[in-house]
This record gives sequence, C-alpha cells and structure tokens, in this order.
Amino acid sequence: MLVEAILFIAFSLLISYFVIQFIQKRPTYQGSSALYDLSKKDTPVLSYDDMPWTNEPSSLRFAIFVESAPKTISKVDCTTVDTEFKPACDNYEYKKCRCSSSDCSRCDLSETNGNYLSKLLSYGDSIQLWASGYTSQNDKPYVPAILRVKTASSSTQSYMESVSLPAIPLQRWTVITIVKEGRRFDVYYGAKPVATKLLKFPPLATTYSAGWLAGNPLWKGKIGLFSGIHKVQTTSDVLSDVESLVNTRGVPFYLDEVTFDFKVSMPECLFGNCNKLPVVKPMNPFAVYVTNVQ
Repeated sequence: MLVEAILFIAFSLLISYFVIQFIQKRPTYQGSSALYDLSKKDTPVLSYDDMPWTNEPSSLRFAIFVESAPKTISKVDCTTVDTEFKPACDNYEYKKCRCSSSDCSRCDLSETNGNYLSKLLSYGDSIQLWASGYTSQNDKPYVPAILRVKTASSSTQSYMESVSLPAIPLQRWTVITIVKEGRRFDVYYGAKPVATKLLKFPPLATTYSAGWLAGNPLWKGKIGLFSGIHKVQTTSDVLSDVESLVNTRGVPFYLDEVTFDFKVSMPECLFGNCNKLPVVKPMNPFAVYVTNVQ
C-alpha cells in the first residue's frame, strides 16, 4: 500500500504542475473567437462593450499572421494621389487632413485614389489600420503601414491624422499593441516600440455600435487574440503581455499542442495479480529456407 500511495502522490503532483503551467501560459483574449480569417472583410472582432473608443487612456493588443499580401503595383506617388489625405513629397509622412465639419470623405484612403493601402482593422472612421502589400523586402512601398486616427479641434471641426508604421512582417506572427493616452500614441510590434507620435488634436471618441471590424479579401492569414483595456501599457507591461502570449519561436501559446508522454514502469504484482502467461517468442522472420532441388 505504501508504494501505491507514493505513486499516487507523485502522479498528482505531476498533473498539478502541468495544469498550473498550462493555465499560466494560456493567453487571454476578448471577442467571440480567438482567431479570425484575415481574408474575410469586416469581421466583427470586438464589440463596443469589449473595447469602446472613448477619451480614456486605452491599450489594444492583437496578433496577426500575414500569409500573403497583395503585390504593390507601384509606389505611392505623392503628386498624383487624388485625395486630401496623402503623403508629403519630402518625407512621405501623411499630414493631417481637414474634414468638412465632421464629413471626412475628402480624406479617403481607398485604393481607387492611388494609395495602394488596404484597411485591415477599423473602429468606424475613428481609428483604422491600413497597410500596403508587398512580396519581398525589395518591394516594400514608401508607406508600409499607417494608423489613421480621427481627431477634432472642436465639436464642429474634425481632422484625419496618422501614425506611420513599419511594414507588417510576412509569414510570421506579430503581436501589435496600440497605446493611446490623450493625443499621444505608442505602437509596439512584439515588445519593440516602433512608433511614437503626439497628434495635433485629441482623438475623437465614438459610440459606433458595430465595434471593431477586421479583414480584407486581398490579404490571407489570421488575426486575433484581441485584448483591450482602459490603461496605458508601459514597455514592461507590453513585454510581459507578449511573453504570456507567444513562445520563444513567436508562435501564440494558443496554437501550441500540449502533449503528455508518461512512461511509468509498474512493478510486477503491484495490485496482487501475479498470474503470468507463458512467454511465446515470435517466429524468426528471417528463417533460412534450405532445399536440395537443383
């Protein structure tokens, strides 16, 4: 009985250890699903209740895997883009665009205006993530990605401003964290800060009922593991969050397969059953066949 008790305790401790480890590594996310198809347009990923876009400090985190992106036909030409919201010719930074009161159609970013940008994530027109497609490092456009934010100087005058971002890497998972505090935006790819900008005017809060939408038919991959909080995430906060979300290979723990390979050698007669059957050795499959037939 002592042996059985020791084995039971050891087995229980082992199971408890793996359960604790699994729970600690399990990523947190909001929304109806952990991951969504990036190629499906305007997929609801977060509701207004999950992450409302208000005047409060906010941090939004999600992970994206771009399997393939549309090829950039040509680089954005700052002189021919048919919209008020376009890059400056000297540094290709998008300058703020003045809306007609609250109507910002003149600040459109669609491909029909020559921007060659695709909308991947949006909360109405209050905040949108746009990215350019490319097929190689040498094919990167001047404007790889931008975060477009609707701001306001008064209750009657709105603007479109932007935060320039690096290209979203292809064929690997990237955790993106967007931190908003007043007019300041900090954006992280993984645990690395890639952009910091102080906008000219405060972001405009919204009650857009559809919530956050993601996806674009021209892009293939996955997007998900959304999490939003009303708090300013510091660099150390982002690092801790990323470490809890992905493993050392950069793959979300959500996709890891947890396998258990227990090989326990049980002593004979442990449970009192010492009846043994005779051991029969299998036939030798390489038995020599001898014949005297010529």
